[in-house]
Amino acid sequence: MKKKAVLAILIVLAAAALIFVYNDDFLYSQQIMKITRIETVSEEVSHNTLGLNEQHYTRKICGVIKNGSEKGSEKEILYEETYSSVVTDRFRVGDKVIVDGTDIQLKRDFYVVLIAAVFVILIYIVGSYKGLLSVASVIINSVIFYIGLNLYISGFNLLFVCTVEMIVFSVLSLILASGVNKKTLSAVISVIISTIVMLALLLIVVKTTDYKGVNFTELSFLTVPAQDIILPELLIGSVGAVMDVAITIASAMSELIDKNRDISEKELNKSAKEIGKDIMGTMSNVLFFTYLCAGLPVFVLAMRNGFLMRNYISSNFSLELARFLVGSIGIVITIPISAFVSIKVLKRGAK
Repeated sequence: MKKKAVLAILIVLAAAALIFVYNDDFLYSQQIMKITRIETVSEEVSHNTLGLNEQHYTRKICGVIKNGSEKGSEKEILYEETYSSVVTDRFRVGDKVIVDGTDIQLKRDFYVVLIAAVFVILIYIVGSYKGLLSVASVIINSVIFYIGLNLYISGFNLLFVCTVEMIVFSVLSLILASGVNKKTLSAVISVIISTIVMLALLLIVVKTTDYKGVNFTELSFLTVPAQDIILPELLIGSVGAVMDVAITIASAMSELIDKNRDISEKELNKSAKEIGKDIMGTMSNVLFFTYLCAGLPVFVLAMRNGFLMRNYISSNFSLELARFLVGSIGIVITIPISAFVSIKVLKRGAK
């Protein structure tokens, strides 16, 4: 009954938040316009050298101003739109848009809050209070990450800041998810050791190869050396997978020891290896498809413009592959480390 009451409160809060952001036009300094009518003024087709076509539209968008001194008045804007909507938005009657001169863009806060509300409600239904604690850990870690960026801007070494942040992320996330107990302690120790080992391996590889084989084209907008960013980025990108593996192994060892206090370390090691084999492939695939989907739109764009996939991957996707490989290395080294630490910590507690 208590869970249903909390769920009802969450639904009411979500509804109140959605109502507020839908009517928060007064908070914006730019004009907010609600679209009442869209007319197509002209339509043409462009062609590229490969014979591919794309439609371009000029639309007249009419709507009512919802804030500021012109609130309630009607306004018309000519807007260029493309079929692919890569660099332009596609609007519908009833949408609210932000108007800045002749430039307009969709007002997205309502949709962001809607997705966030659905996420929080679903995670509570599935994970109860632990689910809410997971959401809290994401928020807290985001704040810590922002603080770390400010420390870097203030002159701190980014690699040092991100290494400390990775450990803090892990400690907070694991404590909020599993509580303060020996299982969490073993997972935290495993993450710290794995992070140090992974950082040492990265530094050895970097010093040996001097980043040869990695193309930094996608980081060309940086005004600092790419080498200052890439190592911290690789570490932060692997923290989730490392934590997941560590807590999985620790939870399994804890459960086995609870069921049989007399189980030997040899049997625990054998079980840990079998569990590691099962999660190694799935976790590596999670990382692979995560990074793959990030580059999917550019893959399609490259292929539609005649680029060979192997050439594009070698010249533009090498950094994503490096992220995937580092994360996979983190998974592999975390399995034996977390197995060893968990067995020593939890078995001692059982005795």
